[in-house]
Amino acid sequence: MAGVVFYEGPSAIDGKPIVAIATTGTRNKKTGPLVQTWILRADVSPVNAINTGADSSVCGSCPLRGIIANSTRVKRKKVNRFRSCYVRVGQAPNQIWKAYRRGVYPTLDALSPAMRRALRNSLLRRGSYGDPVAVPRAAWDALAELVKPGKHPGYTHQWDSPAAAGWQTDLMASVQTLDERARAVAAGWRTFRIVKSVDELQDGEILCPASPEAGSTKTCEQCGACNGRRDSRDLRHSVAIPGHGSRFAVLPSLLRLLDN
Repeated sequence: MAGVVFYEGPSAIDGKPIVAIATTGTRNKKTGPLVQTWILRADVSPVNAINTGADSSVCGSCPLRGIIANSTRVKRKKVNRFRSCYVRVGQAPNQIWKAYRRGVYPTLDALSPAMRRALRNSLLRRGSYGDPVAVPRAAWDALAELVKPGKHPGYTHQWDSPAAAGWQTDLMASVQTLDERARAVAAGWRTFRIVKSVDELQDGEILCPASPEAGSTKTCEQCGACNGRRDSRDLRHSVAIPGHGSRFAVLPSLLRLLDN
């Protein structure tokens, strides 16, 4: 994948070194041809990061990260348990991190004409992996100036932390429970929530048009619903999507563990 580094520096979440990379040429059928963005520890591979807890620099307190536990196979080795995040870090994130470490990606001030054209013709997905608020707003603004104007989807699990202050206008608050949803809405956010079935949708929520349950009628690029709340007059519904697969089945148990 062609890509560009649009931020290198301390994480806005914990101050540790991170890198943010934008790539083009995705084959993601759900999102459509958006510019994908990957927020990674600069000094630790994504695979090692999730098994040591270093991913907190890019994912903050997201409950889908799993927990770090002793390995049952290797003495004194830590591993991730109960991870329910849909991103498989051993695939695209790890490949992109390795390419970054090899110096493959230029910075924004050294873009090729071909890369500029690719960016200009696509909308932006904030946080294909990693929480967007880990990256300073100025870096996002610089990247946004190079992409196609429009509704850019993005989500944050840090909606109730100081790092997310002011991001209501661009990001959805990722919530897991109705209590979280109520608190996020009261704080001025539109929300994105994973549900077990369409029967769990609440007043003020719509079913994600990209989901199979909605007939996959639109891609994220075509929909544009998940781009935050413009201002207090923006009364658009929040979005919910049914979870799928074995990783989603782990989530309720993980949330109970974290609450104890």
